[in-house]
Amino acid sequence: MVVIGVTGVTGLQGGAVTNSFKDNGHTIIGITRNKESDAAKRLNGIELKQADFDDITSLNGIFDGCDVVFLVTNFWEHMDPEREFNQAKNLIDSAMLSNVPHIIWSTLEDTRVFNDSIPYIGNYKVPHLDEKGMVSKYLDTLDVKSTHLYTSFFYENLLTSMKLKKDEDGIRRLCVPMGDSILPIVAVEDIGKMALHCVEKCVYGNVGVASQHLKVSDMASILTDVFQEPVQYVPVPASVYRTFGFPGCNDLANMFEFKDIHNKKFCEQRNMELILNRIKPIMFNEWCLKNKKNLLN
Repeated sequence: MVVIGVTGVTGLQGGAVTNSFKDNGHTIIGITRNKESDAAKRLNGIELKQADFDDITSLNGIFDGCDVVFLVTNFWEHMDPEREFNQAKNLIDSAMLSNVPHIIWSTLEDTRVFNDSIPYIGNYKVPHLDEKGMVSKYLDTLDVKSTHLYTSFFYENLLTSMKLKKDEDGIRRLCVPMGDSILPIVAVEDIGKMALHCVEKCVYGNVGVASQHLKVSDMASILTDVFQEPVQYVPVPASVYRTFGFPGCNDLANMFEFKDIHNKKFCEQRNMELILNRIKPIMFNEWCLKNKKNLLN
């Protein structure tokens, strides 16, 4: 049995990690900004500690007694990449001061080290990826066992920010600038399973996690079969996606363009043969059937 400190405990990734470790008999210390929130109150059987990721003093000693910590930050909460880096550094520094022997960092690529013509957004190509990559570089300078957990496009995005609503003609459309490239996708539950595997099997270094690799056209076909109504894939160019006008559309357009241009490397980091040797992932059609009601409404 291990004691794991989990940040983002009321969120998707932190919640999945919490469930996975709890179901396997481990002890969880959940870190949250507000222990009195409705989401926090729904958590049972774990110890909750309150802290502000922006305030290093509030994190002092919060990971004392932990054998491992799972660290995740939420860029979309504030959309400030420098703030995300500082929050992650505060968490890592706090874990180091508590002598935590193993740090799992939920990360993504720093796209700026790749050679392409993707337009910069200020100092970044893909703000919500780039600083996570910078945090990984910082973590590698420290004397601690670390696992860099490279995540993928969440299935759960289809329940929230990319929910498939009917257009005026009654058709649901999946508009993604990925062309015919493969998109690694993941059920957040599988992130929890992979984190558990890395702790129980002492897996360190770079670890990719995905549930499946699919073309977006294949995702649309699966959704069509599940819904029993058409879902159309519209492979809009990234330049068009940037004009959609919603907050973060430039960031997401660049993200999809990065995954399209550097598809081979991006998929290799999330190698399905390795993943299948570590966990049994949830297939996309299985997840869609289970979540059909929420996907449609």
